[in-house]
Amino acid sequence: MMCSSDTGMVWWEEGESVSSYKVRAFGPDGHKIECHSTEGSCELPNMHCGQLYNLTVTAQDGRCDNSHTDLTLQSVPCKPTSVKAALRCHSNSVAVTWEQGSGGRSYVAVAVAADGSHQTECNNTMTYCDLTSLQCGQTYNISVFSQDESCSSIVSDEAYVRTAPCTPQNVTVDAQCDEDAMVVSWSPNPDARYFHVAAVSNTMARLYCNSSGTMCTLNNLPCGQSYNVTVLSVRDDCESKPSRVVETSSVPCVPMNAKGDLDCVSNSAWVSWDDSKGATSYFVLAQSAGGHSSNCTASSSHCNVPDLKCGTLYTFHVTAMNKHCSSNHSATFEIETGPCALTSVNATTECHNDTILVEWEDTVDMPLYLVTAEADDQTTISCKSTSNKCLLENVVCGTHYSIIVSASSDKCSTLRSPPRKIKTVPCAPENVTAVPSCEENGATVTWAKSPVARSYHLTATGEDGHVVNCSSSVNNCSLADLHCGQMYNFSITARGDDCTSYPSISSFRTVPCAPSGLAVDLDCRTNSAMLSWTASEGAMEYFSCAQPMDGDALYCGSNITSCTFKGLECGDIYNFSVQASNGICNSSFSPPLQMGAAPCPPTYLDVHMQRIDEMFWAMISWDRVNCSDVKYLAEIIGRINNNPQTLMNISSYWLPLPYFEFPMPCSTAYNVTVRSKNSAGVSEPSRMFSGVTVPCPPQNLRYTGDRQSAVLSWDASVFATWYTVTSVVDGVRVTLCNTTEISCVVSNFNPNTTEVTASNDVGESNPNGNITGPMSARRRRDLRTTQVVAHLEENLEMPEELTVTAKGVSLYVKWKAVKGATEYTVIINEKPREELSSPTPVVRSVEGTSHRETGLKPWTRYCVKVAAKNVINQSNYSDKCTNTTAS
Repeated sequence: MMCSSDTGMVWWEEGESVSSYKVRAFGPDGHKIECHSTEGSCELPNMHCGQLYNLTVTAQDGRCDNSHTDLTLQSVPCKPTSVKAALRCHSNSVAVTWEQGSGGRSYVAVAVAADGSHQTECNNTMTYCDLTSLQCGQTYNISVFSQDESCSSIVSDEAYVRTAPCTPQNVTVDAQCDEDAMVVSWSPNPDARYFHVAAVSNTMARLYCNSSGTMCTLNNLPCGQSYNVTVLSVRDDCESKPSRVVETSSVPCVPMNAKGDLDCVSNSAWVSWDDSKGATSYFVLAQSAGGHSSNCTASSSHCNVPDLKCGTLYTFHVTAMNKHCSSNHSATFEIETGPCALTSVNATTECHNDTILVEWEDTVDMPLYLVTAEADDQTTISCKSTSNKCLLENVVCGTHYSIIVSASSDKCSTLRSPPRKIKTVPCAPENVTAVPSCEENGATVTWAKSPVARSYHLTATGEDGHVVNCSSSVNNCSLADLHCGQMYNFSITARGDDCTSYPSISSFRTVPCAPSGLAVDLDCRTNSAMLSWTASEGAMEYFSCAQPMDGDALYCGSNITSCTFKGLECGDIYNFSVQASNGICNSSFSPPLQMGAAPCPPTYLDVHMQRIDEMFWAMISWDRVNCSDVKYLAEIIGRINNNPQTLMNISSYWLPLPYFEFPMPCSTAYNVTVRSKNSAGVSEPSRMFSGVTVPCPPQNLRYTGDRQSAVLSWDASVFATWYTVTSVVDGVRVTLCNTTEISCVVSNFNPNTTEVTASNDVGESNPNGNITGPMSARRRRDLRTTQVVAHLEENLEMPEELTVTAKGVSLYVKWKAVKGATEYTVIINEKPREELSSPTPVVRSVEGTSHRETGLKPWTRYCVKVAAKNVINQSNYSDKCTNTTAS
């Protein structure tokens, strides 16, 4: 079905020898329609809505026709009719109903505001639905259309509805206090026929008024009431939602039972009255016939009217007030103040001795005077005098006093002075508090007000001598740029008209200083780093940061002076910094310490000795490090001929491969380590691999005897553990002798075809065939040289009395001194547990007759060899094995 044009489309697979096709449609309402085509499709136009058509497709060839009838087609649904809409005022929604259109399976109702500003819809399979979320005060056009699985009908005829009126806006209340009324007003709303005003009092009394304009007046309000006022818009029995509540009050009730008492000392009056309903404060006014007045304001039902003139009649009344209205004043009453006879009264306060000196003009025939001082809280002190002055003692600091001089018999007698007012020395400020101001590295210091103080002065002194001063007319001071990590002592004084208080002392510690002494210990195995620092004075906790060159920072909190970062990326460079906190303020971050997460050294290291073209090479290999862009450096430190005076120290270049080869001298003890590096830095060296190379060929080969039987001897080769004498004839090698000594008896001896090699567990030396025989003549030497050489050329004895003691993982080796020896070679071999293993021996050169070797393996058996040595000869080895070492 092509919905928009009420046209049906029928298509089929074409048959052979067909000249044309005919399609016919039959509706249940009797409507018939057909179309013709020579191709595989055909359109059926102007189909009736809401009909299920039966279709017949006929293939025609002019002789025999063939029809297919098992087809139906649902046309476009018919539109709904009789659409009605009803407003539900309380919810501002619309109930829509309609009569169904033929062919419809479901329905959609659409409401569009008349001005196009809003649209909403609802749907249902039944013939009704509710439209919600409508705007107030609008006229909506409502239409409905039907739907089936494929098509929608055309829209129905429209219905119209007006929604509920809008809530009144900008509601205000003007209290008309003199008329006992209130005027309620609001903004215009043309959608409403009239407006309904409701005022509910605190006693639940309800007042109403209606208006078609924008204001309404509520009259005859009783005094002392508070009201909640709301306004509704009304149209055709439909009310809007109420406006926001506006609070107001009626005029307070007039105060009752007002009365007063004279205070003769201060020439003031205490006035009291009954509480008035609706009042939040009270105003008391005293007026004299001569025009002088005084007043006071209070929130309770009593008040002191100050500074009345002596000898004057005053009329008093009380007025109740709230924030909207003031009541009429109360009934009046009168008070006459006491007479004034004595004049010229002077009072002087002594700043720090708690006294006031009062002086006056002497009067004839006045034997005794009474001086009375009344404080702000109505407490009094007094003194008596027969002269024209008197000293008031136990004066309270920070107090206003009213002082009169009178006859001793009556303070309100005819013989009294007018009041003399005076302030005492300010009290030292109390309740001092300091609140840190973190960004300014300072503090805001506050204290309780001193009633008579005109200004205050604060001095802050730090432990390092830093001083900050602040003067203020209010009871606080703001300090900035204090030194970090310091305890400051505060001294605060209050200044009055003539006196300064004693200081108030308190203290405050500033924000901690940024930590110093940063150190980083990187653990390449766990990709972690421990940052440590020096403690900051006053710090309660620390916040540290590791910021990579690229990427997100890592953070760590701690209440001690170290913190461990986990999850570092191998190869990254990090800036480590830390700040201290006292729980309120944080210090600045310390200057960053830059460290790289360098890779670990290789964990596995192996050295294999190999002979290439009569040269010996150390073939070094190791495992790769799990980190990106890593290069390696192999380093060898050795002693050639195991001589501390002939050292070697060589290294490879940095390379990305896990192996390297070094040419190595014979008879050399060596230690190999490997380092790794990348952009973050260089690792620590790997564990050390220790070993010895193949021995050098034996030197100074010589024989005695003849060819039938000869004794062949040679000098010892360093690190050699045995020697081999070989005859080489026409490329055929025949072993003549294997020995651990440095001589050998050989029969059928031919010096021209004989060579000697030295061997150890690493390998065999190159051969030496340079053999000399007996010498008949020697070049003459001087006697001394001859003696020294002769002494050195003497064969050295093998060390005797060799003892080996194992203690823990250490061995203690001791032997008897050998004549002519300048040093001794000690070889310590681990006795292998398996035939295929050959642990590297430990070789030491010792100048004394004992040696201690530590750091050996536990539960291992060791064998020790010792040979005597000088610059020419070396003796045979004596040997001995130990018991097993302990743990």
